[in-house]
Amino acid sequence: MESALTIIIIGFVAGFILSIPIAGPINILVTTNALLGKLRYCIRVAIGASVIEFFYVLIIVFGIVSLYQVYKPFVPYILIVGSVILIIVGIRVMKTKFDLTNVNLKNIVRDRIANKGGFTTGILINITNPSLFLGWLSSTFVIFSLASSLNLNTGGLDLIVKENLDSIKKINSENKLEQKVDNGIIERFNNQSKPDELNPIVLSLIYAASLSIGSFIWLNFYTRFIVKFRNKLRIGLISSIIRILGFGLVLIGIYLAYNSIKMFGYV
Repeated sequence: MESALTIIIIGFVAGFILSIPIAGPINILVTTNALLGKLRYCIRVAIGASVIEFFYVLIIVFGIVSLYQVYKPFVPYILIVGSVILIIVGIRVMKTKFDLTNVNLKNIVRDRIANKGGFTTGILINITNPSLFLGWLSSTFVIFSLASSLNLNTGGLDLIVKENLDSIKKINSENKLEQKVDNGIIERFNNQSKPDELNPIVLSLIYAASLSIGSFIWLNFYTRFIVKFRNKLRIGLISSIIRILGFGLVLIGIYLAYNSIKMFGYV
């Protein structure tokens, strides 16, 4: 149980802290709609985004490297889809206009139609963002390396994460024919682990769940903070902030599209 408790704390803290930067697509979308008072919509976006993060982190930690091999050829196409979604959302955000006679910054938008689609949007934005997978891979490696250096009992997940990163590096190496992906990570873990250690699948589920919960709690706290204190800002300032954030989403979409074109070999 010591390893499970350690994993829960590490995962929760990592999910909370690493979700704080507001430059990412999800945080920009949440900020934009929170300024409009759409609390429920933002919460649903956060839930959808956290669901995808759970599955991404589970894949990363459990060591299903073969899924990355299947996933990799589709990355350029996923980037294109993701860029289109972000550009459309960004343009819609930039076109958002405030009716100064009807806007009440002290009220929360409760209309069902206005709050519709948040969960789906959160899923689509994260699932069409391949950099999120690699970002969590590298972040998880750093997290478990730090935990290992502090002699924290991670139940052997630090070994699995390290070998997953090495395997993906081999997949991406230039000498692909000379490199072979190591699929025996779990077997070696079972051979080296103590008899009372939890199964790696269980530990992976615990870590992925605690990290996604930490991420959701940050987004939930951030959303409520913005909604509560937005009345301290002027309407004109809020409108300008929203347009800037929308433009930021468009720029991220263009960047993803550029990377997709590079992968197709046109640049």
